[in-house]
Amino acid sequence: MKEYSNDEIYALGLQIGCIIRTERLKKKISQEDLGLLIGSNSTTIGRIERYENSTSWELLIKICQSLEIDFYSLFKLHPLSYILMTIKEALSLETKLTKQKEQYYSDLEKTVKLAFKKIKT
Repeated sequence: MKEYSNDEIYALGLQIGCIIRTERLKKKISQEDLGLLIGSNSTTIGRIERYENSTSWELLIKICQSLEIDFYSLFKLHPLSYILMTIKEALSLETKLTKQKEQYYSDLEKTVKLAFKKIKT
């Protein structure tokens, strides 16, 4: 198994959040509804999507099952271009795009670029 650096683990957390958000939006499921599906709440889903703190593998498995995401694929660090594409896709799927959400996506893109810049290749 590949050993990830702390910078790679951080980038992986951002990636997982982006993928989950995009897949949730594709399926037109709110954070609240996804939380109910997995026996949690919208606050937890939001924190996972924003990678504000670590989460349990149990919650990730439940989310993956609900959104039909391959659990194991989440843990392969994709190239920066893939993550940026995922962010743009999530932005395009937003139905209630506010200035705050636009700013969130802009900040997320900057955060992801910075995280990947720190990764030694």
